Amino acid sequence: MWRHVMTDWGQFRREEVSLPIPGAGEVLLKVARVGVCGSDLAIIHGKHPYARPPLVLGHEVSGVVSAQGADGAGPAPGTRVTVIPHLVCGACRACQAQRYNLCNALKCIGAQADGAHAEYLLMPAEMVLPIPHSMSLADAAMVEPAAVAYHGIQRTSITADDRVLIIGAGPIGAFALQAAKALGAKEVYVADLLDTRLALATQLGADGTINTAQESLADGLSRLVGGPEGIDVFADCVGGAGAVLDQCLALANRGSRIVMLGVLGTEYHLPHLPDFVEHELTLFGTTMYTPRDYREVLALMTAGRISSAGIITHRFPLEHAPEVLAAIDAHRERYFKVLLVGDVADIPPFTAEAIDDLY
Repeated sequence: MWRHVMTDWGQFRREEVSLPIPGAGEVLLKVARVGVCGSDLAIIHGKHPYARPPLVLGHEVSGVVSAQGADGAGPAPGTRVTVIPHLVCGACRACQAQRYNLCNALKCIGAQADGAHAEYLLMPAEMVLPIPHSMSLADAAMVEPAAVAYHGIQRTSITADDRVLIIGAGPIGAFALQAAKALGAKEVYVADLLDTRLALATQLGADGTINTAQESLADGLSRLVGGPEGIDVFADCVGGAGAVLDQCLALANRGSRIVMLGVLGTEYHLPHLPDFVEHELTLFGTTMYTPRDYREVLALMTAGRISSAGIITHRFPLEHAPEVLAAIDAHRERYFKVLLVGDVADIPPFTAEAIDDLY
């Protein structure tokens, strides 16, 4: 099988290696679709806090089970699946409760362990979930970023009276908008610098938008809900040096909730941090997701309440992953979400006879 190994920051080599043999509790997947995440670009520039070369990238994955271990664990060969990209100890209290995102030994494939920029992928059987007959392999790869957003928004305990503001309308912001709606928020508003992203947010159900290149966040909120006090939950989907988080701290009404979905850098500036205490705000950290989040997102996507419509804008062959990353990094086009397509047909479901033909 082939795989692309990042041998140094931004440097890749295609390798031919032996096909992995699944052991007990493992399954071997033929990689079908892989989403490109912003963290992949951080990795190739050496800005990811945990990723180091040599490394195979790719953590937003769908595939088709090719083989099981001798114990027959996991979905049967031919099953179309999505992948929870976690490698865990399996023994700690967090793992026993299936809160794998809190395992102290957690490794995420594509960052701390080899990922899916390869022809095949070996995974623990419990991290491989069958997808519904009606779901495409493209949507199955989008369960991962959708679950990131869903897990973070869910942490804020959305109620039917809540108005939510999503700041940053990239892919995570687009899924966070839909998650807030699916979890029952009264109204959801979205802020971003780009009209194209705000147009997509409107298409996906936003109750109103703010272009922060044209008006301040405070002015936009006054126009939409009478002022910042009209927002109950702020979701920072930007991160970075903390400018958006600081705006949230400055604008949030007393008793409001803020969730950090964007990744903060190692250096940040938060002059309004004292307001966190004085205004009795609640700040939620969030990291990845749990199997329960995955199952709930699968159900919501199947029901059409969370959609990838308009989110995937480009598709390229998985075999050309390094060249695609270079093109995205060079901003050759206005990319939103890029999907890498492996050599697997999207034909659900696979029969036993079809499996023999495919492999």
